Amino acid sequence: KTALTYAALFSVGAVTSVACFEPELSIPSFRCNPAQALKNGDNGCPGEETCCSDDPAAVGGKLPNYHMPGTNNDVYGAPLFSDNNNALSTQGMCVQTGFVSPLVNGCPIPCNPKWSAGTIAEICQGQQCCQTQELDAARDCIMVDGKWRAANGSDILAKRTGWGPQHATNQDPFAEGCTVFSQGNNDSLVDCIEQLGVASSRGFCFDGCPCIEDVCEQKNPDYQLRCVGAPAPGV
Repeated sequence: KTALTYAALFSVGAVTSVACFEPELSIPSFRCNPAQALKNGDNGCPGEETCCSDDPAAVGGKLPNYHMPGTNNDVYGAPLFSDNNNALSTQGMCVQTGFVSPLVNGCPIPCNPKWSAGTIAEICQGQQCCQTQELDAARDCIMVDGKWRAANGSDILAKRTGWGPQHATNQDPFAEGCTVFSQGNNDSLVDCIEQLGVASSRGFCFDGCPCIEDVCEQKNPDYQLRCVGAPAPGV
């Protein structure tokens, strides 16, 4: 297979932005696009804020090596869209930096709310992993084996879904970041595509998170509400 195999899946077109909730967090203010900010030659954010990627995806589905720069082994690997590769991300939030951070750009630590509690504790160093954007129930969900869930990069490779403007909160909708990262290596490109996700796989490490329902899984009749007594933002 070559990169051209995936051209139709990353169809060119305008991406329709979606309104996102105001996170009950002390640092981020609103969503931004780090890659677009770089193209525009600005920071993409007001004042001294930085457009920080909230995507922790790393090569090979490994954990990002934020706390051990340069490490590449069976467990830890290079971040695809954050830290040194922040400019490859299309998903982020404007953040007032200046706090202690292991990332070279001073951004907060990206994390995946779907990680295990142990992994979150390790990467977030005792903080919680706060999802920073709600899923779009109409556009981010697919049904696989009779169950609704959020779309991801594996679905692209299996041709269960396209990407591009089809989804609302998807990372790297036209594979531009993955193309730059892979530097012409097709295996690396395929791996990068496999790690793509939507809003439910992105967040920042913080103390205290808003409660957010998974609106894709919520379409399943056996879904158990996780925000009982604590309404999700925007609901």
